[in-house]
Amino acid sequence: MRIPTFSIQLLLACVTAVSACASPYGATGPDDRAAIARNGFSADDVGYVLFDPDSGAVLAERQPAKPFAPASVAKLPAMAAALAVLGPDHRFETTLHITGRLGNGVLDGDLILKGGGDPSLSSEGLTELLRDLGALGVTRVTGRFLYDTSALPEMAEIDSGQPWTAGYNTGVGALSLNFNRFRFDWARPAAGQPVRVSAWSVSDAGRVPLDSVTVQLGAGAGAAFTPLIAADGQPANGEPEGERWRFAPQPGMAASLWLPVTRPGLAAAHVFRRLATEAGIALPAPAPGAVPPTATLAALHRSEPLEVLARQVLRYSNNLSAELIGLAAARRLDPAVRTLPESAAVLTAPAMMAAPHTDWTGLRLLNHSGLSAASRITPAQTMALIQGAGPAVLALLPGEDEGKVLPTGVRAKSGTLAYAKALAGTLTTAGGRTLGFAFFVTDEERRAAMDRTMDRRIAEIPPEARAWLARARKLQADLLELWIAGL
Repeated sequence: MRIPTFSIQLLLACVTAVSACASPYGATGPDDRAAIARNGFSADDVGYVLFDPDSGAVLAERQPAKPFAPASVAKLPAMAAALAVLGPDHRFETTLHITGRLGNGVLDGDLILKGGGDPSLSSEGLTELLRDLGALGVTRVTGRFLYDTSALPEMAEIDSGQPWTAGYNTGVGALSLNFNRFRFDWARPAAGQPVRVSAWSVSDAGRVPLDSVTVQLGAGAGAAFTPLIAADGQPANGEPEGERWRFAPQPGMAASLWLPVTRPGLAAAHVFRRLATEAGIALPAPAPGAVPPTATLAALHRSEPLEVLARQVLRYSNNLSAELIGLAAARRLDPAVRTLPESAAVLTAPAMMAAPHTDWTGLRLLNHSGLSAASRITPAQTMALIQGAGPAVLALLPGEDEGKVLPTGVRAKSGTLAYAKALAGTLTTAGGRTLGFAFFVTDEERRAAMDRTMDRRIAEIPPEARAWLARARKLQADLLELWIAGL
């Protein structure tokens, strides 16, 4: 099924033309005013829908047609759509290919590592590929070592409105490894001695030096890390230059922290080369390339089924995994997709078509993870997407919010950004009914003010934003208690 961009635009125009802007719902539900006021919010900041997932009857609502920031709640419709498009048994493949002749342990040709968009690829998966390559007798490659990232577009970050140092705002690409994060360690051995720094790609099996990262030591106050970019913005000598950071140690800062990988294909290739050396296979330095039609498949690593990966995304809310899965599904529908906003539009379109009576005005999803302060969705639209997801997808939802257990009978996807909190899923009432719900609270003015003054070198959110989120979580808990007890 291929849905070109023009059909999405036509769909939006048609839906807007036939949809009424006023909410079609007449339900009021339990009185929520005391809970909203008690937690210090304005009624205009809050929106929700509580509904019967089978009949679609709305039992309680507040501002169901107002757009709110979905944050990571956006992962729920993304995973539902991906499961529908790719199938729950879909597995992502990472492959090794060879060209030329192999004799006496020497491959007189090229070795190509090709990424298939596996969001769970780890160093252990690369080790499996090397084990199979070693079984063929390869100990040295005289040609090139290439890495192929053509299966998906490669991007340096998910959202340009996030801090540079945010480990959750990583690069995205077909060859992504260890969730595209690296651990940076630093130490000053003694007074007057130079600072020692190191970068590591880390998995459950251990850590591997990440040769694609270089760090320039400096001095200064206010920010420990600043990414360095070539003066002309282009790779040096025609080759990607990897991660380049300026590091200025700050008083009291931790000796170890996580940073995002922005050139995932190159980083994965460097880790593969290191692991190959440990396995007794000598490889040249990696370079970008493509698998030629004449190449021979030498090794294959497959991910767990998509159903397993989707469950992990909904529980652990990994942004990279959501983007890779969403991109793969969207490009199955439209191979021309090149950006995350395009991908989100393509992947959401079938669900919109399946709910023509829903007012889709104001829907704006800029990616699959929800990592954007500019994305918007209404409670009523979220309700339609939850209904479209179906029981099998809703069964994948966790019973926790950011690692904290939700009330008994609540299974939901949570979302959190500075000045935005959301939760959507199902709950079981005291009377034994299973209901669907979508809850949002957003402070548009404070979020906009924070974005206007953002310093991308600083990853921490302001203390006042943390306090706001604490109140939002309490309001969320109060409303859940009200709905569970009262319906």
